Amino acid sequence: MTMTARSLLFATLVFAAPPTVGAQVVQNVRGDVAHFGEGFTAISEGRVDFRLLRPANVVLFWVTPQGHIDLFFPVRSRDKTLRRAGNNAISVSEIPSPIQAPVISGAPVSGRAGQFTPTGSLLTGAPARDDSTGVSGYWVLLASDAPITAVDVQRQLRLMSREGGGLAIIDRLAPTLVPEGTLWAQHVAGVVLR
Repeated sequence: MTMTARSLLFATLVFAAPPTVGAQVVQNVRGDVAHFGEGFTAISEGRVDFRLLRPANVVLFWVTPQGHIDLFFPVRSRDKTLRRAGNNAISVSEIPSPIQAPVISGAPVSGRAGQFTPTGSLLTGAPARDDSTGVSGYWVLLASDAPITAVDVQRQLRLMSREGGGLAIIDRLAPTLVPEGTLWAQHVAGVVLR
């Protein structure tokens, strides 16, 4: 069995079976992984599961290869970004409050604002450094020692450059949102909808 076939089989199994402890989602990571932990443990149509080694403030985005960003967490001014060490989950199917639409630039990626409603089955794999590989989008989990609010995220993203497509935008997220001198890790899982 080739490496590609094994990767495809593994990604299919991740979504055919319910999330389990020890499951692994293929992802790219930047920053201080040893400080924050493995990141994504399961991704489904209704939620994103992740594991942290220590408490951290988290932000979750959906980024398309074209560079559109949907902010999935935090979306409300009252959302607490500090998550405990261990297993955590964020629902990606609820409607956010009217603080501001979660779409930062361009048209919504999902059918309704704040909802991840894919058509087809989900497969994850490490994102290639080429936006033309058929990747439908990327889940981006940013973990940091610095507290951040939905308003802070939205304000900072308005100032961020939108040039270069999805991967270039993903590369700019942590430097834009995390204060200098703060520990952070960014986990990126490419998703293909078939």
